[in-house]
Amino acid sequence: MNPQVPLGECVPPSTQYAVSVSLPMWEDNVDYEKGESRVVDRMVSGYPRFFIAKSIQALVTVIKDKFALPNETAMIFPSLKCADRCVAFIYDQAPKQQSAELGYVLPRSGQVRIVTHVVEPINKKAAALDATNNVLQAPVAIYCVLFPEDLFPLAKQYWQHTGDGISARLADHCLHIARVNEEFEQETIPFSPSSLGGASRRKQGSGYHRTPSSVTSPSSSNVSTPAARSFLTAAGGSAEADNDENLLSEIRIEADTFVEERFGRNLSLKYSANMKAALRRRIAGALSEEEQKQGAQVERGVAGLSADDVFVATTGMGAIFQAHQALLRIGRGKSICFGFSYTDTLKVLQKFGPGAYFLGHGEGADYDELEQILERHAKSAEEDPILAIFTECPSNPLLKTADLSRLRSLADQYGAALVVDETIGSFPNVDVLSWADIVVSSLTKVFSGDSNVMGGSIVLNPNRTHYARLRATMDAEFEDLLWCEDAVFLERNSRDFMSRVPRINANALAVAELLAASPKVAQVNYPKFTTPDNYELIKRKTADAGYGGLLSVVFAGGEDASRLFYDNLSCCKGPSLGTNFTLASPYTILAHFTELDWAAKYGVSPYLVRISVGLEPHNELLAMFQTALDAIPE
Repeated sequence: MNPQVPLGECVPPSTQYAVSVSLPMWEDNVDYEKGESRVVDRMVSGYPRFFIAKSIQALVTVIKDKFALPNETAMIFPSLKCADRCVAFIYDQAPKQQSAELGYVLPRSGQVRIVTHVVEPINKKAAALDATNNVLQAPVAIYCVLFPEDLFPLAKQYWQHTGDGISARLADHCLHIARVNEEFEQETIPFSPSSLGGASRRKQGSGYHRTPSSVTSPSSSNVSTPAARSFLTAAGGSAEADNDENLLSEIRIEADTFVEERFGRNLSLKYSANMKAALRRRIAGALSEEEQKQGAQVERGVAGLSADDVFVATTGMGAIFQAHQALLRIGRGKSICFGFSYTDTLKVLQKFGPGAYFLGHGEGADYDELEQILERHAKSAEEDPILAIFTECPSNPLLKTADLSRLRSLADQYGAALVVDETIGSFPNVDVLSWADIVVSSLTKVFSGDSNVMGGSIVLNPNRTHYARLRATMDAEFEDLLWCEDAVFLERNSRDFMSRVPRINANALAVAELLAASPKVAQVNYPKFTTPDNYELIKRKTADAGYGGLLSVVFAGGEDASRLFYDNLSCCKGPSLGTNFTLASPYTILAHFTELDWAAKYGVSPYLVRISVGLEPHNELLAMFQTALDAIPE
C-alpha cells in the first residue's frame, strides 16, 4: 500500500495540480478546521474550492500590486458573468451574515468592483515557437473582483459554493506569460537606471493590459467575455468535431508515462476543443470506434440523447450551480433538497434564489412531507410552485438512495424538475437519467480518477417536459469556461473510466463486507446495505455494474475507535473521493465542523470515517483495513 504522505503534502504525491492534501492523523483534520498554524502553514495544496491554489494566490498578488487600494484583496474569475455574480453575492449576503464575529463593515455602492485584464504574449513570434511551454498566442481575459479584505469570507463562500473561480492551470498560464513578457522587455529595452525599479518595473510590463473599460460595475456589459470556443479556435483549434477521432487516434499512440509533461504543456492545446467534444460524447454514452474496440460499453438508456445535451462545467459544484441557475430562468419557486446531500449543494439552493426546503433524512416520513410541500405550494396564491427536487444517488456520505420512481411521479404531478447527482453511483453503475430532468456529476472524481483536474457535467433528458426550455436556456446562457489544459487532462484521464469502475466496484464490495463482519463496527453505509431496494431500481442490468467505490463506517467504540482506525490506515488520507487510489477522511469533521450537532440529527455521526476505495490489489487492501481494525481494542 501507499506509504503515509506527510502532513500538508499534495495527494497524490508529487502532482502539481493535485486536488487533495494529506491530513494523515485524525487530529490533523481537527486542527485544520480550527485553523491551527501547525497544519495550515504546511499545506502545499488542498481541494481547490476550499484551498486557493498557490499559483492563484500568486496571481492575486500581482493583481493587488497593480490595482488594489490599501487593505483590498481580490478574487479572479474566468468570465465577466462569474465576476458579476460574485459582486452581487457579496452585496446580497453582507447584511444577512453581518455579525460581531465576522466584523466587517457593509460595503458601499461601487466599493466592490471588477477589473478586467487581458493577458497575451508581447512577442508573438517567440510565442509561436515556444514548444516547451506551449504559450498560446491568443489573448486571455481574466476578471478580478476587488473588495475590502474584511469581506474575504463572503467572497470565499461564493468561490466555494459555485466553483466559478479560475483553475490553477489558467493562473499558471497567466503567470508564465508575465514572465515571458518581462524577459522579452528586459532583452529589448535599453539599459537605464530606472529599468532596475523592482516592483515598479513589474507594474510596467508583466503581460497584463487593461481593456478600455477595465473597471466595471456588477451590471455593466461593456466588457465582452471572450467565449471559450472562440478563444480555442483563435488558438488553433476547431469548434467543429468532425476530425476529432483522427486527432485522438494520433494522441493515443503516444506513451502513457510522464502524464503531466506528455499530455500537458507539451501537447498542442489546439486539441482542447476536440477533447471537449470527446468528453461530451463519452458522458452521453456515444463511444468512439476506438473505445468500442477497447471493450468500453455504456448505455444511458435514454432515447434521443446526444452529445449536444451534455454541458461540461469547470467543477462538479459548478454543474450543480449552473443547473440551478438555468432552472431559475424558467421558474421562480423554491427547490427541495431531498436527503442529506453534499454540503455545498444545500448552500447553493439556500443562498441563490428564493430558498429551499431541506428534507435531510431522505426516507420514511420525508416522502410524505415532500408531497405536502409540493401540494401546499401548488395551491398557494402567495407562493410559487416548487421549482425542482434535488437529490444524490447515492448520497454523500450516508450512501442512501432515494426512491426515484416516487420522486419522478411527484415531480410530474406538481410540475417540478427532478435533478439527480450521479457522482457517487456513476453512470456505468446506475441509470438515473431515465428518471431525471437533469443529471449532474463531478468529473473530478472517478470519471477522472487521477485527482489532478477539476470538472463537472450537466446532462439534459430530451424526453422530459422541461427539456425544450432548459435546452434553450443552456444554449443561450451556459459559458464554456473549462480551461484548455484542464480539458486535455480530463479527456486523457477518463479514457479508461469504463474499465476502472468494475475493478473499484469489486474492491469496495470486499472492503464493505470485511468491515460489516467486524464486531468493532456499528454501521457500514454502502449502497448494497443502505436503502438497497431503491438502489437496485436504478442499478444497471449489466455484468459489470456494481455499488460504486464509496462507503462510510461508524465504530462501536465511538470517537476513540474512529481515531485509532483512521490513524492506522496506511493509505492516502485527505479530502475528495473517486480516486484511483484509496483515500479516507473523517468526513463530518471536514464538512460540518461548525455544525456537528446539526449533522448528527440526520444520522451523520461526527466520528464517521468515509472511505473511497481505489484500484490497489485486492489482498493488499483487505490486509490494510484489517490492520486498522486490529488497532482498535476488543
